[in-house]
Amino acid sequence: MRVTLPQLCTVLLAQSIEQVDAGRTLVSQADWDEATRTAVAAARQRGAQRVGAGDVVLERADTVARRASGRDAVIAALHEPGAAGRWLARGLPLLALVMGLAIDRIANAHRVDLLSPPLLIVLAWNLCVYLLMGWRAWRPPATGLPLLQGLGQLTRRLGSGRGRGLAARIAADFHARWWAHTADLQVQRAARVLHLCAAAWGAGIALSLLLRGLVVRYQFGWESTFLDATQVHAIVSVLFWPLAVLFGTAPFTLQEIAATQNFAGEGAGGSRWVWMYVGLLALVVVLPRLALAAWARWREARWQARIDPGDAAFDALRAALPGDLLIGLHGPLAEVLQTAAVQTPQGDRLQFGDARQPVDAVLAWTTDAPPPAWQGAPLLAMRWEAFGASWVLEPALFDRLAAALPAQQHALGRLRAAWVERNELRFRQSLQALARHLREVAQPAPGGETGDATAQSALYAQQVQTLDAALRTLHGQPPAPSLHESNAPHGQALLPAMRRTSNTALAVGTSAGAAAGAAAGAKAGALIDIGTGGLTLGAGTALGALLGGTTAWVLRSLQKKDDGDALLRHAVEAACTHYLVIAHLERVPPADAARLAERWRAEVTGTVAAHSDALAAALRRTGPGDDAMQAVQALLHTMLTGILRRSFAAGGDSTAATVVPGNTA
Repeated sequence: MRVTLPQLCTVLLAQSIEQVDAGRTLVSQADWDEATRTAVAAARQRGAQRVGAGDVVLERADTVARRASGRDAVIAALHEPGAAGRWLARGLPLLALVMGLAIDRIANAHRVDLLSPPLLIVLAWNLCVYLLMGWRAWRPPATGLPLLQGLGQLTRRLGSGRGRGLAARIAADFHARWWAHTADLQVQRAARVLHLCAAAWGAGIALSLLLRGLVVRYQFGWESTFLDATQVHAIVSVLFWPLAVLFGTAPFTLQEIAATQNFAGEGAGGSRWVWMYVGLLALVVVLPRLALAAWARWREARWQARIDPGDAAFDALRAALPGDLLIGLHGPLAEVLQTAAVQTPQGDRLQFGDARQPVDAVLAWTTDAPPPAWQGAPLLAMRWEAFGASWVLEPALFDRLAAALPAQQHALGRLRAAWVERNELRFRQSLQALARHLREVAQPAPGGETGDATAQSALYAQQVQTLDAALRTLHGQPPAPSLHESNAPHGQALLPAMRRTSNTALAVGTSAGAAAGAAAGAKAGALIDIGTGGLTLGAGTALGALLGGTTAWVLRSLQKKDDGDALLRHAVEAACTHYLVIAHLERVPPADAARLAERWRAEVTGTVAAHSDALAAALRRTGPGDDAMQAVQALLHTMLTGILRRSFAAGGDSTAATVVPGNTA
């Protein structure tokens, strides 16, 4: 991913802050989360369907760096570096020029030495540099100089000391990252500055010769203990050969060399020697170094900063990014969860795709081949009973996905928490609806004990319908269809006949005698058709059975003037059973409906019987409404949690995870 140099600086600074400031002292975790959310929202506004690290890294890093810069001057200096580096790059060549002007080693105040050792050293040094550069050009390209790499490591080590402050440690980590990412750029910058310094040095030496010649009469020549004029002539011919070839300057003759031995030459002839020196410095030092500096500057301008969003340095960012997952559900009853999308405050989204959309993974509990659009996605085998039979098993879905999609583990963890929180919120709201319903049922009916039994049972039927509507709304179920005829007599409109189905009706109540009706003399509980019609179809049959069975039982009990505790127990049994049915509509395969119905019949009757005294006291409790409601809710929570745990704990396999709702008291 290409970025500008300021953007790279910002990204690396944000990484250093995130890495070093583990305690979130400089930038709080809330600030980090807000920066991520803002960047994700901006990316989605730009049209990014699935937000990746590359879509948010720049904006997130800029937000974090700005917040940190506003709280620490050291960080601000790193985020917006000053002109010190630029002035240094300009000042060093100027300093080299001044030093070349001031140097007094090429020639003293009055002599020009043809065999000046400093001059020969300057020329030889530059020639060696050119040879070294040519040798390196034939070698495979290297990623930065070892010196720069060592400097980055040294910077990191120096800044990692415990005694150093947070800003100093962040700065050290930032500089280490900066050297690692910009090694090639730093090489070109260093080369440019060094070449300019060498050119300025050579130009300063040449200018020093020319300027002194304005006020000094040079003596020129040479002297040597071991060399004669012939040998010196050969050396000078080689030394000034480039000038003779390129510019046609006349070479020094042997006679001229011999005449200047022991610095015998003087006068106007010395100007020729000075210009030969100046030309040689310009040809061998100044011009090549300027060309090399221009070449380094060109490569510096072409250098492009890059970051790899898939690098390990961005692991924390990828972990903080919201996941955008599309999962395929393949098998019977998949439509139960098809619309159950979830989204987290961090922006994570989980949706279940249809057969036309490519998906990230396919969860299958059938041997049928998945749709063509899903063929390329990972196929995860998992039994429906392990996650789909009840909402308390649904977290197992996320555990299975996290194992198959390790890159999305952090997002799936947040989605799992949001899913569980949503289920628990719905469970708490259901408990509130149940408690409110039971409190209303427990209130004395108008007319007291002498009231009309038919009217009281009709009132109870209305209360049941209100509970049913509340539970359906909470669980996203459509309203139940009308269960009465428009011309039914008053008092009988909400009392349909008990549903009787020869092969699918299943009884759930306080005793086996409930199915035989009140004629058997048993105090029956809620008779609910939760067979194929109730648990699997759910088209109002649960409410119809509840009204037809339980309301008729209430009517008979009121007519026979049974005790009030029996009626309350019946109301609790009916309400708890109805919640279980509504919460699991269409989730249970037809083959398992009878088994689950029998379990619930036993669980509900036994649980209500075990808590009957506490329930009666809580339902008849007087005092502030909130306290009384909370007491009922606490009991219902304990009862239903136990029923759910026992009903579904053994329904999954090793991958299933049953989540027990938290205490809502």
